[in-house]
Amino acid sequence: MKRKQKILVSIITAAAAIFVFAGVWYVLPKTFLRGAAPSDVRSVSVFDGNTGKSFNIEEPEEIQYIVENIQGAEMKRDTLSLFYTGYGFRLGFYDEEGKQIESFIINSADTIRDDPFFYRCDGGLCFDYLKELEER
Repeated sequence: MKRKQKILVSIITAAAAIFVFAGVWYVLPKTFLRGAAPSDVRSVSVFDGNTGKSFNIEEPEEIQYIVENIQGAEMKRDTLSLFYTGYGFRLGFYDEEGKQIESFIINSADTIRDDPFFYRCDGGLCFDYLKELEER
């Protein structure tokens, strides 16, 4: 009987530890493009999910603004994004060899979608800046 009790206590302890770890992980903020310097990014491919237009950003000043803007936003997990369709701007960041560094979707000035979650901040993402670049 004592062996069964020890096993049960071990299982409960492990489950509690996993639950606590998952809770801490969920509330920790996420930084997109972590570790990528603006000079590491040679191009940003952008696809507008509203208009169907795509374009590339290759000007170093524009790339620097976008990368620093996204890195400066403290994003927090919000809700699950699975089974949602439609989006604002799908961004892909590429290095000088053409290898993708990271990709995700910016839905608005305060929302990034990186499946399986939506991430939110207090606003200030470069959503309007991307619209301006698209119009040029």
